[in-house]
Amino acid sequence: MSDCSETDGASITRHKEGPIAWVTVSRPGLREFYVTCTPHDTIGTNDVTAQSREVYHALASWSGECQAIGIQERIFGSLAHREAILAEREAFLFGESDLRLWPATFVQGAPCDPDGLAGLHLYGVAGPRCSPIHHDQHLCGVAFEHHDARHVYLTGLCGPPTMANRPEEAKAMFARTQEILLASGASYADVVRTWIYLADIIDWYHEFNPVRSTLYAQFQAMDPTGSAWPPASTGIEAQLPAGACCLMDLFALGGPGRKEVSVEPVHNPRQSEAYSYGSGFSRGMAVTFDGVETVYVSGTAAINEKGQSVCIDDLSGQVSYTLDNIASLLNTRYMTLDDFVSSTIFIKQGYDTELVREFIDDRSGCLANGVYVTADVCRPELLCEIDGIAVRASD
Repeated sequence: MSDCSETDGASITRHKEGPIAWVTVSRPGLREFYVTCTPHDTIGTNDVTAQSREVYHALASWSGECQAIGIQERIFGSLAHREAILAEREAFLFGESDLRLWPATFVQGAPCDPDGLAGLHLYGVAGPRCSPIHHDQHLCGVAFEHHDARHVYLTGLCGPPTMANRPEEAKAMFARTQEILLASGASYADVVRTWIYLADIIDWYHEFNPVRSTLYAQFQAMDPTGSAWPPASTGIEAQLPAGACCLMDLFALGGPGRKEVSVEPVHNPRQSEAYSYGSGFSRGMAVTFDGVETVYVSGTAAINEKGQSVCIDDLSGQVSYTLDNIASLLNTRYMTLDDFVSSTIFIKQGYDTELVREFIDDRSGCLANGVYVTADVCRPELLCEIDGIAVRASD
């Protein structure tokens, strides 16, 4: 299955085959791929090996056919089955190329059934020369250049998990990230999007936010040529490997060609800015070049223009309010929910997943074709959060 839109040398094509759905965004000299894989329901959640084998067999075949290089992967699955899932991943993806087995983040994003593999997101490219990024002899990212703009994707960054103090571990995570960015030809002032996972988020999100905001201000002040606003972000609960309390993926856009790319925050008329009440992120970020606009939609929940949670104890109401918030954000960039190319739907433990699926599917099949996982949101009364990426051919 596929459909396509295009303008002035840029095209956006959607495909779905078996457990894999992907969107190809083509520009001169660069093809981008937004891939979502979810195991078929018929396999069953108790056979994690079969789930993983199906997903990674499809992903390996897709990668070969598209001649794509994986850049950044996020795997959502039961932490108890991490090694089994990663073993199947390595069996199908490992090759001679240093980038064949691209970096991945694995977080406890358990499926909304009791156990198993919820799914994965992969961002890949074809066309530009890609370079691996290592830190302490560990593959932690990939960078490529397009029109002298340096695209840097870092994956699975954390502080030393042995630290007893969670805010100090968060500081160490950000400091390590800045060190790697500087060594990769970018800085924190160039960061467009972060994905942050916090163990037991409700217990210490109020401690994490001041750490993040303070360090953002310091890093941006070190490089006055960078942006004056925080990046788009997701901050969500996930239990992490090796006892870490926080982990981060990110995308940064630097290099001399950055000035030729439009990078700007997206403001939502239905919501105040998150940083106005202490959360250091923008509601969204828009990146536009070569006839394509990409909007990175931050984690969005049922929060109103005053920063207050709404529709308390009402899952349907919260999902509807969240979708209205996202639609409002995208509308400012002449987009709709059907422009999503990647989405993650986080649902609080014990709530009706099928209701959420049906509700979202009624609004947008593109948004609904995401990964559904169980996770706490940053406030105990919030029952659902949605993030993602939307793309359209720009005028």
